[in-house]
Amino acid sequence: LVAAARRILSRAGFNAITVDAVATEAGEYRDAVRYYFGSKDGLIAAVVDALSSDENFEKSCEVETGQSVAERIHVRVEADRRIAQNTAAFCDLLHLLPHVLGNDDLRGRVATLYEWYRSQYLQCFGEPPEGMSERELRNYASLLIAVCDGLALQKALAPDDIDLEDLFALVEELVRRAIVPVLQGEVRPARS
Repeated sequence: LVAAARRILSRAGFNAITVDAVATEAGEYRDAVRYYFGSKDGLIAAVVDALSSDENFEKSCEVETGQSVAERIHVRVEADRRIAQNTAAFCDLLHLLPHVLGNDDLRGRVATLYEWYRSQYLQCFGEPPEGMSERELRNYASLLIAVCDGLALQKALAPDDIDLEDLFALVEELVRRAIVPVLQGEVRPARS
């Protein structure tokens, strides 16, 4: 049922998602949709949750014992490239955002998704170096998430003009030059 709702969302937008449309798309009875989700709001909440469990969003920073900060960052940037490459999931999120912002429950669910995403970066960064707060470290994570979202949007708008391989190689180079030295305690962090 959730996959059917995502297909409708991708094809026709948010307003096209109705209990009847999802039931028809899934080949199920409309009572089944109501049973599992209660209403359109429940169905949309399930779609938002499905986006966060999409296989590309589930890619975590698989930190191995002994990996350097630079190696951990490489793993995370590669996961971000895969996320940005999945324009279908990103477009689904874009279709939902205007409605998410007006609904406290959905806004909380998407905020939780972003909090999880930040935690993946924090795992890659490791402990903050001396003189750097957890908040400052979270700011780096938020900035890198914004870069991923921005590149995903550009890829969705102009798929033939945006080379994510090159762009994420550049992102990784910028991180290696600007953030890794801070994380290794070689450079003092800029204060936010």
